[in-house]
Amino acid sequence: MTSTSSRLVVAAAVLDSLSAPGALLCAARSYPAEHAGQYEFPGGKVEAGETPHEALVRELREEIGVPVRLGPELPPTDGSPTWPAMHGYRMRVWLAEVAHGLAPVLGDAHQSLDWVPLEEVAALPWLPADLPVVSALRKAVAHPRTGA
Repeated sequence: MTSTSSRLVVAAAVLDSLSAPGALLCAARSYPAEHAGQYEFPGGKVEAGETPHEALVRELREEIGVPVRLGPELPPTDGSPTWPAMHGYRMRVWLAEVAHGLAPVLGDAHQSLDWVPLEEVAALPWLPADLPVVSALRKAVAHPRTGA
């Protein structure tokens, strides 16, 4: 029997500011070849014994090289607890911002890390599984919830 955590991935929509977002850190994949150059939210798999938050903090340090401050979770618009992801995985996504004064560092997982104005984010070639998250993110930052 496969545990839920073994099929769970976590990701972050890393914004330039959680309080007044204007740009999103967009990560273009390096591999596999069929997805190279497509954009995704940085993150990865939850390993055995990790909470989703612990996994996300670890993955972000590995992929963008800097600590982040996690904000609220970005829930799926259909009421599900997770977003569908590639290869049968399920994904949870949080809003985040890079720790003050630090710049993300490009690692092996990505061809580029680009700060893209929020109004231009939808025009990028995103992984198909991330497109609904992009749409929900744009709506969430346009109409922030109070008390989050």
